[in-house]
Amino acid sequence: MNTTAVRPTDVKDVTVAVRVSNQAAALDACLASVLVQSIGTDRLEVIGVDDGSTDESGSVLARAAHQYPSFVRVGQVSHGLSPAGARNWALSQVRGRYVIFLEATDRLAPDALERMVAAADANEADVVLGKLESSGRHPVATSMFRKNQAYTDVYATRVYWSLTPDKLFRTSLLQRRGLAFPTDMLIGDDQAFTAGAFIGADNVSVVGDATCVVKGPSPAARATLPDRVALASRMLTLIASQLPEGPRRDKLQSRHLEVELGKATAAALLSATDAAERDQALWAAAEVLRTQASPGALALLPRMVAVRFALLAQGRFPEAQQMASFEADKDRPAVRKTVENGRVFTTLPFFRDPQVGLPDELFDITGDMTVTQQLQKARWEGPMLMLDGFAFYEQLSTKERTTRVVLRERTSGAQESYAVTARRDEALANAKGKPRAMGRFSARVNLAQTSAGWPLPPGTWDLYLAVGFEGVTQEVRLGPKRSGDLDTTARMPVPIGAAPGARGMELAAVPFYTESGGFSIEVSQRTPLPRHT
Repeated sequence: MNTTAVRPTDVKDVTVAVRVSNQAAALDACLASVLVQSIGTDRLEVIGVDDGSTDESGSVLARAAHQYPSFVRVGQVSHGLSPAGARNWALSQVRGRYVIFLEATDRLAPDALERMVAAADANEADVVLGKLESSGRHPVATSMFRKNQAYTDVYATRVYWSLTPDKLFRTSLLQRRGLAFPTDMLIGDDQAFTAGAFIGADNVSVVGDATCVVKGPSPAARATLPDRVALASRMLTLIASQLPEGPRRDKLQSRHLEVELGKATAAALLSATDAAERDQALWAAAEVLRTQASPGALALLPRMVAVRFALLAQGRFPEAQQMASFEADKDRPAVRKTVENGRVFTTLPFFRDPQVGLPDELFDITGDMTVTQQLQKARWEGPMLMLDGFAFYEQLSTKERTTRVVLRERTSGAQESYAVTARRDEALANAKGKPRAMGRFSARVNLAQTSAGWPLPPGTWDLYLAVGFEGVTQEVRLGPKRSGDLDTTARMPVPIGAAPGARGMELAAVPFYTESGGFSIEVSQRTPLPRHT
């Protein structure tokens, strides 16, 4: 191994750690993609690790080190339980400010490192995710790469759903947190490492507008159901040790419940493997659900998975098997919804089944209702603000409309609401093409007369739409979603009436749009301007 002492002048911008295990045929392409990086070889180093290969992988690495001795170093380790040992050796050799871990089947886009390092430096990011792309039919996570993100909230986005170590990690973060790949895990050592980095990072950025890493196929999976149950339990424990109880812990734990435990138990329930062995693993999964899964994390899961988990936790394996079969049936009819007392329930199997007794809350999908809305017109007739647009639920009809415009004062919380008039529009439809004909609205917001009989008092009033259909109401901000031809230029103050209790003064309203696009009105008191006769 090349273990020369590191001098300050040897510090590079980025270290690329490449692990190879009997993948000599792919290794040349991986190394070539690193050597042509637009960042320049003077700013990077390559550490290649042969993880106990029995093919020509070691020879390929040795040839690269001989050809490029100034920035390619190689080593060899005995293959352990997982790739952790090879990755940790590479980590011990890092001389870059940042490090990224690749497999021999991966390739970098030509400008990947330049873009990722630039994002890390500009945004002071401890972790940078570069957009992933599959090199074949094997899937890769993509939901977190829809756009560039300078500052990302790990607890409010899909970033945490990508736990492979093909990220750019700030080396000082790894040293400060004492992070390494756990060597006692059969699978998932990369998840534990990347999760620790995400939790410890001050900022995480995303380079999402162009592919950075082309992912090759992973080695053939050898993990059994007990292995996957153990991984889920390990990750739940890790998160609980790093974060206090609450929404942030729930968010991260829900990922492992859904992805590891959810997929593994579904496959087991539908497989024809030995029933006794399967049930033993399912009992272990049930124990994880009973002892480690918080109600908050379970509430974040897709309802089908949550119902299956509730059945597993009760030891109802035959019913859980029915639920797994229902989930897997792509030809099943659409699941009906039931609306009661302002709540929406999905009538999945075992909904209000007296033999099983699952709680209604398990089937409650009210929070999943999504509003499609747009403000299309806003004009003044004296003190009257005339609004036009549309708003409807994607999942509900436009029957029993109770939609209202709401004005809420930003500081005091005082509010006024105004009824809307529905206008039929046969062309209005949801994303699936189903008609929402009564979703169009018009509203007359009279600022000269509130519910108390006085003009709207001074303050900053934000406009909302309380969208109500079929007894379900959800409030959305008016303005961020608006027609492209809506006039958003600054307006002269609109007189709305005499100021109560202030002789000789009047109230005037100035409409404006906030930085995030919300429509608001500033009401202030002033001396009346001269009127033209």
